[in-house]
Amino acid sequence: MPRLRWLLLGGFFVITGIIRYQLSLPAASPTTVWFYANQTVTLQGIVAAEPDVRIDHVKLTVQATQLQRQERLQAVHGKVLVSVSLYPRYRYGDLLQLSCRLRAPEAFSGFAYDRYLAKSSIYALCSYPRVTLIERNRGNPALAAILGFKERLQLTMNRNLPEPSASLLGALLIGSRSTIPEELLKEFSVTGTTHLIAISGLNITIIASFLLEGLLALGFWRRQAFWCITGSLILFVVLVGFPASAVRAALMGWLVLLAMHTGRLSSPANLLTFAAAVMVLINPKVLRDDIGFQLSFAAIVGIIYLTPVFERWLAKLPSVGGIRSLVTMTLGAQLTTLPFIVYYFGTISLVGVAANLLVVPAVPYLMMSGIAAIVLSALLPPLSVFFFWPVWLTLAYLIAAVELLAGVPLAAVTL
Repeated sequence: MPRLRWLLLGGFFVITGIIRYQLSLPAASPTTVWFYANQTVTLQGIVAAEPDVRIDHVKLTVQATQLQRQERLQAVHGKVLVSVSLYPRYRYGDLLQLSCRLRAPEAFSGFAYDRYLAKSSIYALCSYPRVTLIERNRGNPALAAILGFKERLQLTMNRNLPEPSASLLGALLIGSRSTIPEELLKEFSVTGTTHLIAISGLNITIIASFLLEGLLALGFWRRQAFWCITGSLILFVVLVGFPASAVRAALMGWLVLLAMHTGRLSSPANLLTFAAAVMVLINPKVLRDDIGFQLSFAAIVGIIYLTPVFERWLAKLPSVGGIRSLVTMTLGAQLTTLPFIVYYFGTISLVGVAANLLVVPAVPYLMMSGIAAIVLSALLPPLSVFFFWPVWLTLAYLIAAVELLAGVPLAAVTL
């Protein structure tokens, strides 16, 4: 009977999952903007997310409101991913009129681009349209203020740091990694350190654990340190503008932090599974098509279940400066994420552990010095360059270490 009960319960969840996924699929009708794919149209819509600024163009996520075709106006809904030139600049909340030929996303070079966009409910593309700005400030005022503050922070970094240091610090502090050069991104990938410049559960977990040990070393009580880092995670999610990836990563990282706070690293396993189930219930496409979700979940599972094993095996490793914790967490996370990395990217980094040992300890200090430099620059603008010198030195070390290890023969094996 117990076996039959579990079988029926499992069957119930499988059937419920199938129904939920089917309900998330797009239904084409004249009121959806993707219904008009492969047609030339004029539509109006509001920029519904932070503009994604690339090196040579900008991607705008536009929430369509109405569409004009053959002298007829049609109320529509749905998102369109719009590619425009770098200038003029458009902002979140701008009401735009776009004239272009809509097209449906398609897979290319083995990359399921259509499924990648589908997880964000985007089923239509519009490339370099004729754009007319109708009105500004049509978005959420609170989110607009947050994104405006984030833009000012990036400008401060750009004024005081050369490239690619400014873009790298922006990726670490506010999640803006789109302007990092492709060559440097490739080197991070080869060395298995991409998680450092991505909003991932692994990155947040490692940084939070270092901050926890640092605060405890400074004399903070465990409860005080826990709430300080919890507040910092909330502030980070607010600062980057509440993207789903940041909310997911912060939640998963916080669950491991909760385990460290209680002193039982295996205690949040059920809570982690429940959190992942809720995320899938909200957006079932992330289970199959969101690589970040899969990697974050796998990394946290590795930290929860494998880190204690490596802690026992490497008990003789010195714990000064959190070295032992860094090694065991890195090994645990890399082991469980390895199958996903091989499947999606076809590479294995043979220098990943060494690279993480060299650069990860610098990241918390880099973030803290970067925040301090930004605050001091706002107070004493004429001295801002001097405040950013320690930040630049740390970034130079991080970039040099990644470039050095990426140049090692057979640094990564392609399968």
